[in-house]
Amino acid sequence: MLKLRGGIIGLGRIGAGFDDTVTKSVNTHAGAHHKSKNVELISLCDIDSKKLKKYSKKYNVSSVYRDFQKMLKEESLDIVSICTHADSHLNLVKQAIKYNIKGIYLEKPISNSLNDASKIINLCKINNVSLQINHQRRFDKFYDNIKNLIEKNSFGSIQNVVIYYGGGVANTGSHIFDLIEFLFGKISWVEGKKSLNISNNLSDPNLNGIIHTKSGVVCYLHSIDLKNYGIAEFDILFEKGRIKIDLTKSICKLFTVAPRQPNLSYPLLIPMKKNIPQSKNLILLGLDNLCNSIRNTEPLLCSGENGYSSLEIIVSLLISTKSKNRINLPINTKMYKINSK
Repeated sequence: MLKLRGGIIGLGRIGAGFDDTVTKSVNTHAGAHHKSKNVELISLCDIDSKKLKKYSKKYNVSSVYRDFQKMLKEESLDIVSICTHADSHLNLVKQAIKYNIKGIYLEKPISNSLNDASKIINLCKINNVSLQINHQRRFDKFYDNIKNLIEKNSFGSIQNVVIYYGGGVANTGSHIFDLIEFLFGKISWVEGKKSLNISNNLSDPNLNGIIHTKSGVVCYLHSIDLKNYGIAEFDILFEKGRIKIDLTKSICKLFTVAPRQPNLSYPLLIPMKKNIPQSKNLILLGLDNLCNSIRNTEPLLCSGENGYSSLEIIVSLLISTKSKNRINLPINTKMYKINSK
């Protein structure tokens, strides 16, 4: 089986930098292209010549560019990872499609507006381009197993969900909201409120809020200031148990109801010994899934529509915070622009 020709646009943290300090796993697009059995990493592109020199040496890539159009024109790529800021995504997708690209691995959020996100999705559909959004938890069997526990009603119905995050409603929230819809279904309405715990990017604020799904699950969103410490957690409280998920490490603790003690007026939860296995190298799993989508052997695990949905929730929470009103989804506000780094 011939390998697909791959290239990277943007060599920042998710493009290449996160693998500078972590060597036992793959955490970047460059690392995934280099490691994949389906892809040959052909070329790198960034405006920073120092990064080009550094990562071309690390991954033994001789073709480097500061001009992405030149790279797309000269390298006949099959797959390109776009790892730049959200406001650049539409233009980069447009240019990639001009040069007969087969698959695009697009960083989250999908774009900085719903209008541009719709254009990206339509361009890829019209030109038969597989579009994968890098919401990595959709690539992890760990979250499939948790979803199965929920759908099988293993702990009874959900009472509520408490979520902790930091780092901005767009930057980190895009992962959070995609996971809410993956686990609990489509969102019907949101209410947002500005948090006193500031984000490390003032243009991408931390918000608190309530997120209500069509299935009736209520999620309470709480932000923290990452200057103090970082956590990203889902705490799912059921009728007959509890699942507490550490999103950073992809580990969870399961609890069940203990037999009622005669000296207590209500039963307590006790931890279960059951472990849910986790996957490794999620960004690589997403790339290989994209390759298999191009070859028509697998459906995409995180489509452009999934990316659009996550962005719609971000926009809705921002609008709700400003207007102090509940926002019902879907929304018609397509031009509202977010900021994410």
